[in-house]
Amino acid sequence: MSKFNTYLFVIGAALVAIALGYIIPITAIKSVCTSCLNYAQYNSIAVTAAVCAFLFYGRKNYVLLIIAAAVVTALVTQYLIAGHGAGLFTLAMRTLAFLVIVYLMNFIKEIFNRIF
Repeated sequence: MSKFNTYLFVIGAALVAIALGYIIPITAIKSVCTSCLNYAQYNSIAVTAAVCAFLFYGRKNYVLLIIAAAVVTALVTQYLIAGHGAGLFTLAMRTLAFLVIVYLMNFIKEIFNRIF
């Protein structure tokens, strides 16, 4: 399976899970989606995700570098910008928002590579 097909498969599976979460009212899925979208709006997360996606692309341990950058960004955003501690859910949602942005940017890069 090519990289492009893998990206499409993961996006399709995520969309099906989200749709089921809203059709069958599953509060946990709704809460995760809402929180992730809220945190993805923050410039500190979105810009850092964009920079890390291009900076680390093609590295040996790309996935581990991105996950580490996501966790560090979530912690720095929470403690330096918000100014106080947070629960595990908040940090996980900030990390997930970072990872979603990086994933979508890599998918767009694959689309451009396929077209050109």
